[in-house]
Amino acid sequence: MDEQMDLLPCGYFVLTSEWEFVEMNKTMREILRLDKMPRHMHDVLTVPSKVYFQTYFVPSISMHQEIREMYLNFKVVNRTLPVLMNVSKRNGLYEGIVVPITVRDEYENQLLKSKKEAEKIQQQTDEAYNKLLGLLEEVEYKQQQLQDLNGELQELATRDELTGLYNRRVFRRNLDAAINRAELFMTRSFSLLMFDIDHFKTVNDTHGHLVGDDVLREVARKLEYKIYSPHLVARIGGEEFAVLFDDPNHQKNCERAEELRCYIEKSEWNSIGITVSMGITNFRKGDQSSHIYGRADDAQYASKRNGRNCLTRI
Repeated sequence: MDEQMDLLPCGYFVLTSEWEFVEMNKTMREILRLDKMPRHMHDVLTVPSKVYFQTYFVPSISMHQEIREMYLNFKVVNRTLPVLMNVSKRNGLYEGIVVPITVRDEYENQLLKSKKEAEKIQQQTDEAYNKLLGLLEEVEYKQQQLQDLNGELQELATRDELTGLYNRRVFRRNLDAAINRAELFMTRSFSLLMFDIDHFKTVNDTHGHLVGDDVLREVARKLEYKIYSPHLVARIGGEEFAVLFDDPNHQKNCERAEELRCYIEKSEWNSIGITVSMGITNFRKGDQSSHIYGRADDAQYASKRNGRNCLTRI
């Protein structure tokens, strides 16, 4: 074998029809890590490759006279060497070349490693994303809790604890707003009703404060039943209540107030007869809150002086 063939950058060999080596170049021996040429092809193949060689290579080369890029594994010292082999038949012999594919294996291994790393990163990303979703849900839940708590605090700040009606602060704020609207638009005039429970101190002294509280709550329920939006009802202190009638028709508002008084008087109470003394007035041009409040208060006390359980208009 000439020097040029001997130093080809691939393994070169010649086989007989019995698959015995006739010739091989130096590169082939280096691939096999052998100083001498082996006798038979089976001597350099792993067991699985021997089976593949017999069951695929031999029938195929006999039929087609050549084999292209057959993948086999050589036994090389204490390891397996994957190779690609091309073989063609010429003059009754079989010439072949062999190219180790360790680099390709390294590439494949690197690709597999990269694939596993990518899958791991994807898994970590998914876990982080799911954790983020969980945190977002927790934040939304906390925000909802905060909103609910703010709503409860707002409710506590605007509602009378005992009756659930609006408190004096809300009443005062709405009275000022109603005056401002009425000053700008006379069609937005309104009426203010104030009343308290007759002889309420006697109820407390005779039946106790628990019964007194029940009476206040029951009056509040009846008030809400008869008077509703857009009108505003409030407990403004002790046994005293107020209604802002958001209606410019003062006569109609007086009728509503009288209907409420009669409803309370005729309601069934637990062994206690409850009546109320009422005073009502309407907005007048130039009124401040103290003016209209004072007139309603005067009207209420006029009802008390006139025997209670009645409505006085001023």
